[in-house]
This record gives sequence, C-alpha cells and structure tokens, in this order.
Amino acid sequence: MKLIDLDEIFNRKMERELRAHAGERTEEEWESAIAAAYAAFGNTELKELGKTPVQYFAEMSASRLTETLKEYILQGVPVPDFLCEELASRGAAPEVLALLQETDEEVVLYALNALGSARRALPRYAQMLGEEGYDGHVKDHLAELLGERADEVTEPMLALLSTENRAYALEVLSKTKGRDDRVYGALLSAFRGAEEEELPLYAGYLASYGDERALPVLLAAIEREDIGFVAFQELKYAIEALGGEYEKERDFSSDAAYKKIMAATAGADIFGKAKRK
Repeated sequence: MKLIDLDEIFNRKMERELRAHAGERTEEEWESAIAAAYAAFGNTELKELGKTPVQYFAEMSASRLTETLKEYILQGVPVPDFLCEELASRGAAPEVLALLQETDEEVVLYALNALGSARRALPRYAQMLGEEGYDGHVKDHLAELLGERADEVTEPMLALLSTENRAYALEVLSKTKGRDDRVYGALLSAFRGAEEEELPLYAGYLASYGDERALPVLLAAIEREDIGFVAFQELKYAIEALGGEYEKERDFSSDAAYKKIMAATAGADIFGKAKRK
C-alpha cells in the first residue's frame, strides 16, 4: 500500500512559513498558530489525495481504516492525527476492537487511544491486563482506562490479585465508587504489607477509595518513628482525604528527600507551606 506522509507535507509548508515570519511571533504564539494551521490543513484539498485529509480517512470503511493504520506503522511513516481522529469517531466498531488482538504493541496503543473507556472494550482490557505479552506502557494505559469504569470490572480485577498483575488490579480497584468489603480488604492488606517506598502509593489508593475505616491504620502508620518524609506527606494527605487530621510536629531535617525538596523549593514544602520540622 502506497502511503502519503501527510506530516511531511504539512511540515514543509510550516517550514516555509516559519522562515518567512520567524521573528514575528513568540514561541507560544507559534505553537497556537501551528495547531490552527494543522487543523486547517486537514480541511484543505491536497493534490496527493485528490481531496482533503479529513475526507480521505472519513471515506474509508472501518476495515480499510484499521489496515491503513497498520500499514503506516509497518512502513515507519508517521500516523496522521486525522487518521487517529477518524478511528476514534468509529467508536467500538468490531474492526477497531479487533486491533486489541494484535501483537504489535504500537498498534495496540493506537487502539487504546481510539477506544478510550468504551464499555464494549472492557472485557478485552481486563483480559489484556492479565496477559504476559504486554509491557508496562500498555498495562499502565489499560489500568488508567479500566479505572474510569472501575465499578464495572470489579470481579476481573479481584481475580488478578493473586497474579503478578496485582499492582495494576489494586490501582483500578482503588477507583471504585461502590462499597465492597473485598475491595477494601485488598487495599488495606496491600497497605499493611507494603515496604516504606510503597507506602505513598498504597496510602494514595486508600485515600482514593475513600473508606474512613482505614483511618486508624493510617494514623498508626504515620506515628512510626522510622517513617520518611515522602511517606509521611502521603500518609498525611490520605488521612485528611478521609476526614481525619494529624497535626503532630515531626523532625525530618536529616531525611535525604526532605533536604532535596527544601533545597528545590527554597524552604517551602511540597504543598507550598513554610518550612516546618
């Protein structure tokens, strides 16, 4: 399949514009102008296509559109935004859902971007989160999308808790709105079993879930004398998010992370408050 590199055509056009008017706009103004020019480019008829880029992709069937996407990736030609926008407009069409079965992770990532948190994609997303064939980039994106509909995938996420994908499942479960003792128990267990470097993450999950029953556990954890500054701050945030408070003064002057943050913020902590020990 012969592909048209639309980005190259647009870039050549903008290079001429930039050379002709280089000093007439600030960097921010140029960013806005380029974005507007690209949108206009999509509705400009091109001799290479015989129509506008938007029309070109809009007239493709769903199957041809997905095959064209794969060809762009296979041939190493930049995938035009206009193709991606048209793909997203097709919703959870069978041909778009079929891209989730591909082994090329770049194709899969484009499919995830196009499908978003479409309900019809959720069963496959949950399956993919439990499969070994995808790297962290794909699974991070899957967890983010599943989290947008966390209450609809509670059961498959609970099933993943006994697998190596437990961390992703906990991330999704922390975003559920309905109360479920199994979810609460899983989040609490993860927090109780966490190493210190994991405490901020799992404290954040408890805060996100929003069950105030976790307050006594968080308050006990923040009292630990060996707690570091970063974990302390996240624990304090989680306690406050659940309606509690912790006002005890603590000395973190010897904590490496504390020193680094104070140096970077000129004496204000990460929440913009005056330096406190």
